[in-house]
Amino acid sequence: MTQTSDELLRINQLEKVFLLRQGWNEVLKAKRTGFSRDILVHALNGVSFSLFAGERLCVVGESGCGKSTLARTVIGLLTATAGEIYYRDERIDHLNDHQRMKFRKKIQMIFQNPYASLNPKMTVYQMLQEALSIHLPDLNAEAQNQRICALLDSVGLSTDAQHRYPHEFSGGQHQRISLARALSVEPELIIADEPLSALDVSVQAQVLNLMMEKQQTHQLTYLFITHDLAVVEHFATRVVVMYLGRVCEIADRATLFSAPKHPYTKALLSSIPRLDNLHLQPTLLKGEVPTTFDIPEGCIFCQRCPIANQRCYEEIPVVQIQPDGSEVACHAVREGRC
Repeated sequence: MTQTSDELLRINQLEKVFLLRQGWNEVLKAKRTGFSRDILVHALNGVSFSLFAGERLCVVGESGCGKSTLARTVIGLLTATAGEIYYRDERIDHLNDHQRMKFRKKIQMIFQNPYASLNPKMTVYQMLQEALSIHLPDLNAEAQNQRICALLDSVGLSTDAQHRYPHEFSGGQHQRISLARALSVEPELIIADEPLSALDVSVQAQVLNLMMEKQQTHQLTYLFITHDLAVVEHFATRVVVMYLGRVCEIADRATLFSAPKHPYTKALLSSIPRLDNLHLQPTLLKGEVPTTFDIPEGCIFCQRCPIANQRCYEEIPVVQIQPDGSEVACHAVREGRC
């Protein structure tokens, strides 16, 4: 599906900071000395982007860059430290659980671990029926039964599956059940947090194709969290590249893979094995990834960037729109050094 001007989700300067408390020995020592060693973990640092109806927006980056924290903050499982989240121009980040109920029907989530996201004590029917009872209470028992059978059939599971428990299914079938549960309440937006990472490659392709098929039939929008660039190249319509809690680059899929601009994006893409260019060498980044306990003062990537200068160490780059429509936060791009 193509992007429209219908902005579904807008994230503005989103921040999430966790307080990492020390063990009991440190707590007792702090009481004696009056010095606390609690650590602040900066998981999200001013993340901003928009998601439009009909998109498949992939958020990509290496482990620890804040992708899952972003997904859980948008859905409301985590509370933002600062910033704003808007759904169809209505702010939702400050709402309590009761106020969020009307949005939970519109925004559903598929979790990373298919073995932990389904209740082991409930049958598939009970899980789907629970979602219908909460969000579509006007459905009678017969209508619920018909919808559950139709949902299972739509994701490639037999109607017999409704009487079975999660331990009786494979990982790929778990994610099909999770997709059926998300689709059961007719959402507009599905947030998928690395839904393929625990699956075999062949099963990944089946689940990914199923999700694309369901987008066409249910008019869905996806916010898809992943670290797999092969998945991004196949699935995304637009891509957000994150590094250590900040957005580096935003571009449509074709532009990102053909003309990446941010040095980190270039390094990521160079790591993909290409059969059409066997002589391509990956970009080797210097140093180690900084910790989220002590992030750099300037550009988040400055300590590993091969073309960083003094400005990169002192000033945080702002996201700027490029002539091809991509958005990049990089001093080197702005100054023509990249």
